[in-house]
Amino acid sequence: MTQREDSKIIGTVHPICCGLDVHKESISACVIYVDKDGTDQYDIKVFGTFTDDL
Repeated sequence: MTQREDSKIIGTVHPICCGLDVHKESISACVIYVDKDGTDQYDIKVFGTFTDDL
């Protein structure tokens, strides 16, 4: 990822956070956290929304 000349880098506010993307047939969850080396880690999992998916 490249940085534009006029943009600024901001520090981490929350070291762990999660986002959900809800649709009719699936829900996607993404957990982002900073590991002990300071690297961002992403864990993504998709869940079905139908009874058979439970």
